[in-house]
Amino acid sequence: MGIEIGGSIEKVNGKEISYNEFVERYLAKNQPVVLTGLMDDWKACKDWVFDSGKPNLKFFSTHFGNSKVQVADCGTREFTDQKRVEMTVSEFIDHWIDAKECGGASNSFQEGNDKLVLYLKDWHFVTEYPEYVAYRTPLFFCDDWLNLYLDHYRMHNDSDTCQENDGISCSDYRFVYMGAKGSWTPLHADVFRSYSWSANVCGKKKWLFLPPSQCHLVFDRYA
Repeated sequence: MGIEIGGSIEKVNGKEISYNEFVERYLAKNQPVVLTGLMDDWKACKDWVFDSGKPNLKFFSTHFGNSKVQVADCGTREFTDQKRVEMTVSEFIDHWIDAKECGGASNSFQEGNDKLVLYLKDWHFVTEYPEYVAYRTPLFFCDDWLNLYLDHYRMHNDSDTCQENDGISCSDYRFVYMGAKGSWTPLHADVFRSYSWSANVCGKKKWLFLPPSQCHLVFDRYA
């Protein structure tokens, strides 16, 4: 028996469901759900997107261009992930715009098209720009044990005594992701097997979920 492809994720108006209903119907049952109507007042939805629905790429270059970020090369696998390089946000945006002007990007170097599909991943935007307040966390996700712990970690309270390379002390798990058409992420489980939530500010993103009952079908002989 192979993996079953099909099914759909329930879509619910987030303004018409209570927190208790959300917990009982979805969280407690480990059921994914799409919640709508919760991003109308987000700053990110105003600054990062044109009225046409296109991403305002130059806004990122202008306001956050010097930030250093991890960028995945979607055409090169590295172990179970994709090869990553570090670049500035401005460099990433320039690549995106250049690829569009060249008629798109490819998943690997090909004759006549040397523009790779790059995917900006795991940008610690909230930690780096706390004063910007890009979004307001919906009620359903405010009980965030993981980030609550990291927000009170000593790095944030006493940074002078913390080692600069102490990874966990300067981490959080509030990320911004950006990618052109064709960017993607390999099959994975979220950090620490936590319950993650994601908001789509611009464009479209296709998600494929594997239920627990089928997870054993993707293990190799070494599990």
